[in-house]
Amino acid sequence: MDKDFRFPQTWKSNLAVDAKLPFGIVGTLEGIYGRDLYVAAGENVNLKDPTNLAITGYGDTRPMYPNSVNGRQVVNANVTTGAPQTTGTQVTNAVKMTNAKGGYNWAITGQLTKNFFNGLSIMAAYTRTDQRNYGDLSGDQLYNLWSLPQTSGNPNKPMLSYSSNLNPDRVIASVSFRKEYFKNLATQVSLFYEGAQQGRFSYTYSGDFNRDGSSGNDLIYVPKDASEITFVTVPTNQVTSTVAGITTVRNYPKAYTPQEQSDAFFAYIEQDDYLRSRKGQYAERNGGKSPWRNQVDFRLTQEIFRNIGSSKNSVQFSVDIFNFGNLLNKNWGEINFVNNAAILLPQNIAAINNTTRPTFLLASSQADVVKTTFGTSQTISSTYYMQFGLRYNFN
Repeated sequence: MDKDFRFPQTWKSNLAVDAKLPFGIVGTLEGIYGRDLYVAAGENVNLKDPTNLAITGYGDTRPMYPNSVNGRQVVNANVTTGAPQTTGTQVTNAVKMTNAKGGYNWAITGQLTKNFFNGLSIMAAYTRTDQRNYGDLSGDQLYNLWSLPQTSGNPNKPMLSYSSNLNPDRVIASVSFRKEYFKNLATQVSLFYEGAQQGRFSYTYSGDFNRDGSSGNDLIYVPKDASEITFVTVPTNQVTSTVAGITTVRNYPKAYTPQEQSDAFFAYIEQDDYLRSRKGQYAERNGGKSPWRNQVDFRLTQEIFRNIGSSKNSVQFSVDIFNFGNLLNKNWGEINFVNNAAILLPQNIAAINNTTRPTFLLASSQADVVKTTFGTSQTISSTYYMQFGLRYNFN
């Protein structure tokens, strides 16, 4: 732990105002702001300083480490006298807990509601949000503070980027109508709508591209044209690779030439709004956004009530249809997933230097080269489903 380490501290503030508007409408405006004064970060002090790539005509200039473990680490073992030496493998990662500053989040919500005298009520709200941090999803392991945040720079210098939980735009609306009749009956019909992005993700290389000893956390460089990336042949319809002791088998329908992969890769970039906007730059951590999703939920309640003494008791039957839009149209309300965010498979990581370019295979998805960013989840979340309820109310 750093000798000057500070426990995490966050500034939070919010302000909200309600106002009566014309026509019986109530408006609400709320703002929330938070700032990370101190957050925990990890620094691997057993790594030597990296050197930047400097390949002529190649846009990726990220910091790289020597290929060998002994080459990139400061200390691996101690000799009998206690003096450090750079051989052996007793010491690998020595992660020190440090601080980072400057992460922030804010949200602004505007909402309008109106209740009518005949039992009808409507509401609509819009929220705009931004959130940046130095890494999340690290859990309770110190090593993860350093190894999990995706980066295109020095892993010992955390980069401020999008939170994985960020949904920049969200719209909700509801309409409800309740009618009482025959003295002891009431029916209520409600619709609720939510529209929002489905999440964020990062485009990374498969494996340990920068050779820092941590796999799967290296953000890709998006080439501006075909001159900035080199593919090698997919030799058969099945490619096997082993990273960090884990063997992965990738299936292709046939062998692919470098030119075929290059054409498919740039076609992939063109169909992806985010990658198309990042040509000649690095992908950002959680820079990719999943598609907008609309969901409508339906609720019907039937209530039977009567007075028992001075109390009003009721029996309520309810039917909820979640993702009601999917009942009307099978293409509405579907959940999307990322086909393969690790779209490039480096083939010569050990050989990369200032005279040797990296070479790649294009990743596979659904037994072919990856062609589209998103697929559709074939789960209950993508379909409508119903819930029936019975409740007795004592008042």
